[in-house]
Amino acid sequence: MAAGLVIFWCNDQGRASEVARFFAANVAPEYISHSELQGDRAQSPNEWRNDLPAVLRREVELRLHYSDDYPPLATSQPVAVAEQNGVIIALALVTFVGDAPIPFAIVEDLIVARDHRKKGIGKVVMDWIVAEALARGVSRLFLESGKNNHSAHHFFEREGFEICSIVMMRSLVELG
Repeated sequence: MAAGLVIFWCNDQGRASEVARFFAANVAPEYISHSELQGDRAQSPNEWRNDLPAVLRREVELRLHYSDDYPPLATSQPVAVAEQNGVIIALALVTFVGDAPIPFAIVEDLIVARDHRKKGIGKVVMDWIVAEALARGVSRLFLESGKNNHSAHHFFEREGFEICSIVMMRSLVELG
C-alpha cells in the first residue's frame, strides 16, 4: 500500500550508507544492465561485485548534495527516497539534463523493497518523478533495464515506456 508514503529528494549525506545498503539488498542479478557493467557495480551481466554496498555508497555520496535551488536548465543527479514511517521502501537515482536541445531525464535506478513490490509503490514513485521532470521542463524520460528483468519491463511498459534502442556488449577479455 502507498498509504503514508513520503517521497523527497534526499540531500543528507549522512544517509549514504543506509541508501546504499537498501539498494544492494533489493536488487538481484537480473537488474544488471549496461550501466552497471560500464561502471563499478557489476563483474559480469550476471554477477554483482562483492563490494557492491561500498561502491554504491561512494556513488550515492556524490549525489546527496542535491538542492531544490538547481536552475531548471542545469544538470543534476538527485536521489529520490520514498519512506513509510521513516523507513526507506523505495528509491530512485535520477539524472536531469535541462540544457540539452530537447531536455531529458534518466531514471538511472528505481528500486522498491522486495516485500513492498506489486503494491503500487513503484507507480507512485514513477508518477512523482514524472511530475518533477515536467516541472523542470523535461520532454523525454529514459531508463534502461537488465535484459532478464522481465517484471520491471512489464511495469515500465504499463507506465508508457517504449523500447527505443538495444544495447549490446562484446567481452574482449575474460575478467577474473
